[in-house]
Amino acid sequence: MKKLLASAFALMAVTIGFAQDNHDVTTQLGNLNKANVDQHGKENSNGILQWGNQNKAKVSQFGTKNENATTSIGNKNEELVYQSGKSNSNSTWQQGNKNEATTKQYGDFNKVVQKQKGDDNSVYALQCGDKNEAYQTQTGDGNNAKSEQYGKDNKVNQTQKGDDNKAIAWQNGMRNSIDQNQDGDDNKATGKQTGYDNKIMQKQVGDDNVAFATQIGDRNSIKETQLGNKNLATDFQDGCDNDIIVKQVGNLHDHVGIQVGNNNSQDIFQESGNANGGTCCDAPTLPDPKCPPHSGGGC
Repeated sequence: MKKLLASAFALMAVTIGFAQDNHDVTTQLGNLNKANVDQHGKENSNGILQWGNQNKAKVSQFGTKNENATTSIGNKNEELVYQSGKSNSNSTWQQGNKNEATTKQYGDFNKVVQKQKGDDNSVYALQCGDKNEAYQTQTGDGNNAKSEQYGKDNKVNQTQKGDDNKAIAWQNGMRNSIDQNQDGDDNKATGKQTGYDNKIMQKQVGDDNVAFATQIGDRNSIKETQLGNKNLATDFQDGCDNDIIVKQVGNLHDHVGIQVGNNNSQDIFQESGNANGGTCCDAPTLPDPKCPPHSGGGC
């Protein structure tokens, strides 16, 4: 099996290396696998490997020098890839059963790398603009990761280990970054921001933790760390040069942080015991930023 797999990838590498126009190498090992490839333009390349039964792949590429490489090892896995523009690249790797992976890119020089190992996982990446990057990795069963980026030079990195975890990243603007890492079961992390040079970092280790971070403006930063079970952290910032750091260790802690204006900061630490609470001012439900693509904070 390893020799066949190595041979298939070697063939893909050699033939794509010689390609002057569009090129495709599709390899299927098993039964009832399906692959659909549609390429329009110049110097686009596609490689598909399906090893198992009843796997599905659909790839569409329009433009110049777009690249795709997808691998499914197992049964009933599905992959959907759509790329339009110049020099976009996608790499999808799935091992297990009934996993789903979707990549959609519009623009130039965007990059997506998605990896899944286990069963019933789902991963989705949408990028509109130029030079955006999304990296999503999931290990376990029933996990879900979603990344959406609009603008230029934005980056998302999401990693999940365990079962039934969910991560959502949404960015609009330039040079924004979201990094979310979850290890355990039934955790949820959501990061949303619009503007320029904003950063969100969320790490959760344990079970049933929830983290929300929302930023509107420029050069804002939120860092949330939760180690334990059933903790809640919610932070919102609107303005410029604001900073929030939250760390919760133990079980059943909760924190709400809200900053509106410029150059504000919070540093919150909660540890040991149960049912601790921290609230930094009362406010209505946090808004969901809905700005048109490529708009910034204007600070």
